Amino acid sequence: MNKIKLPPYTVSTGWVLKRILDLFLQPFGQVNCQQKIKSGTLSSSLESQTFTLGIFVLHWSNSTQKQPSLSLTKNNQTIWSTPEGQNFIGGANVTLKIAEDRGSIEIDERYLAQFSEQTITKIENNQGGLTISGLLGEQGNAANNVSYEFSFQPLSDHKIEFNLKFAGDQVNQAQFSYVTSATEHFYGFGEQFSDIDGKGQLIPIVCEEGGIGRGDPAPKTLQILGVSGDRFSSYAPAPHFLTNQGHSLFLTNTEPSVFDLRDPDLVKIRVESSQMQGQILFAETPLDLIELYTEYAGRMKPLPSWLNSGALIGMQGGTDKVRRIWTELKELDTPIAGFWLQDWVGQRKTIAGKQLWWNWQLNSDTYPDWKLLVKDLEQAGIKVGVYLNPFLVELPEAERRGQRYLYDEAKRQGYLVKNEAGEAYLVTNTNFDAGLIDLSNPDAKKWFKEIIKTEVLTKAGAKFWMADFAEAAQFDGAFASEASGLTYHNQYPVDWALINRQAIEEANLEGDAWFFTRAGYSKTPGATTGMWLGDQNVTWNPNDGLPSALAGLISGGFSGFSLNHSDIGGYTSISNPILRFIGRGFVRSPELLFRWMEMNAFSPIFRTHEGNEPDKNIQFYSSPETRATFSYWAKVYAAFANYRIQLMEEAATKGYPLIRHLVLHYPQDENVYQLTDQFLYGRDFLIKPVLQPGQTNVDVYFPQGEWVHLWSNKIYTNSDSNQKISISAPLRQPAVFYLRHSEWAKSVLEIMENENLIKMNE
Repeated sequence: MNKIKLPPYTVSTGWVLKRILDLFLQPFGQVNCQQKIKSGTLSSSLESQTFTLGIFVLHWSNSTQKQPSLSLTKNNQTIWSTPEGQNFIGGANVTLKIAEDRGSIEIDERYLAQFSEQTITKIENNQGGLTISGLLGEQGNAANNVSYEFSFQPLSDHKIEFNLKFAGDQVNQAQFSYVTSATEHFYGFGEQFSDIDGKGQLIPIVCEEGGIGRGDPAPKTLQILGVSGDRFSSYAPAPHFLTNQGHSLFLTNTEPSVFDLRDPDLVKIRVESSQMQGQILFAETPLDLIELYTEYAGRMKPLPSWLNSGALIGMQGGTDKVRRIWTELKELDTPIAGFWLQDWVGQRKTIAGKQLWWNWQLNSDTYPDWKLLVKDLEQAGIKVGVYLNPFLVELPEAERRGQRYLYDEAKRQGYLVKNEAGEAYLVTNTNFDAGLIDLSNPDAKKWFKEIIKTEVLTKAGAKFWMADFAEAAQFDGAFASEASGLTYHNQYPVDWALINRQAIEEANLEGDAWFFTRAGYSKTPGATTGMWLGDQNVTWNPNDGLPSALAGLISGGFSGFSLNHSDIGGYTSISNPILRFIGRGFVRSPELLFRWMEMNAFSPIFRTHEGNEPDKNIQFYSSPETRATFSYWAKVYAAFANYRIQLMEEAATKGYPLIRHLVLHYPQDENVYQLTDQFLYGRDFLIKPVLQPGQTNVDVYFPQGEWVHLWSNKIYTNSDSNQKISISAPLRQPAVFYLRHSEWAKSVLEIMENENLIKMNE
């Protein structure tokens, strides 16, 4: 077989006209990847036979009584099969039209030829594996065929590697299909913010801006500007899933792919390449599948112990404001782990509100006496955090203040991604342009790591930072490695996490310093030290509000994103009074803020964010009530420190998430398969957060076991009818339960009682 062939593609930016046309010509959220390679037939003259692959047996069936098909068994149990008489390999010749703007991406596939009439000519053992060879005929043109090879290689008793490749230049998109059932449910695909179960969905896998609204009510201008996204827009997708029936699949390709689960009886996976590679995993439980998958994706190490002591305070506004808020929180004995001061580099006004000057050096005008502030906080056991991303901007003379001009340094040394003309390729963000560091360039990576070590760790004295963005690597960028943007785009966020991690390692600060990323791909769990979910709206809406944050946490946990969290209260607001009057604007309400605090107290990280319009939104420090409520939930978070540490050890050794869908511990309970609004915190705590305004009761499903209500000590069990039970959930008392007789729960409850956070009656 010859070398890999990728589809040719064109890239357009500034696509306002296209967006306007889409609003009229296409239904919202239905513009990407909606086509598919048409199904064909499977034929062969090979007689029925079996092949041994370690502990697995592959059965080839072809007789007058049964149409040709393949099936894989383990211990005489069928664990994988292809549809009878129907092709399971497909290929296509496509061209792509890629539209990208401000990190949002649309990939439009144009099919020139489809190959799906499959013939198998040979099945042979090959170095412990198996290779299936044959031809694919073009739909509507029987004279045109392409040859393919599809190989299986067992890696262990639980893993099989597969590799599909085509000869010649006619195929540049590969497709693989196999049988599923109406009762199989699919979880994972990285972070997904609207759907936890992928059954019945078509899911494109490409790292991009998450979007504003993503299908929720929002101004039409967002759609026109290309920042609205859709229900499957994700900062951190992964070509991976696991199911309730004991199997999992992932691709090792970095090119964009599509998982088509719309057919209830068939899984179809395609990738924008002539070669598809990946693994199929088999295990008894979903937790076992996560453990197997994270052997490839990597696992997230425990966070620094100091982080467990309390909240991360997201602040902007300068030294005096930080000291004032700190004083107010000390009066309430609020446990504080760190102050996250994202505006350490200074702020600029943009159409999105307030954004930062991306030059990654301390702005002494905003933070005079920075070193003294850091020292005072450090003496109180509080760390300082900052903000960072892989972009650099041109600075007006007034903003340079005698400092290094990083954009100029990077441009002169060739460290920025270039366009076709060999010039710095500028990316538009809101209403300004920025250059992206070319992380395929080893010298650029070394240079930027030195900036992190010098400006962030040494001069600023920061012990943590938000490592933002990384989802906008240009598809038509000229990278130093000469890699195609089609291949490198999804890899870029992994490389971004790695250089941040390596900077910490080279500074000998592992276990003390850390960072959190929003963009990711398959191997991000092994590269980053923490994650967050990006920018949710300050709303209750399902696709981009509070409920979407929970969905992102749960779904990402299936794909190895075990240490993840969201901004308390959300990030994005649209405060324009006219838009608010017509129902298309929104700001953060006190109720939303409080309910978000309640949910995030039971998560790996408890961090606030002022949002894109700090002055227009209520903050945790806005009033005595907000400060007291925040302080209470920060104490609850701190009370779970030892429990979290134990869960983080499981994440590091097995890949288990801290926030868990119920199917992970109750895979035989079909009532949990499609639950989207409650979660397990580890295995010992069950939480049903309030996700809608005005709610003071929630309906809870209880899996097997005795579950004790945290506030009333009442015991609930799974009833014979498997019905949900209505539970009172007023503000400050969300529906939280723990497993009776759990030693870990007992330990947490003792701390909470000693801190006067609960009253125990038993």
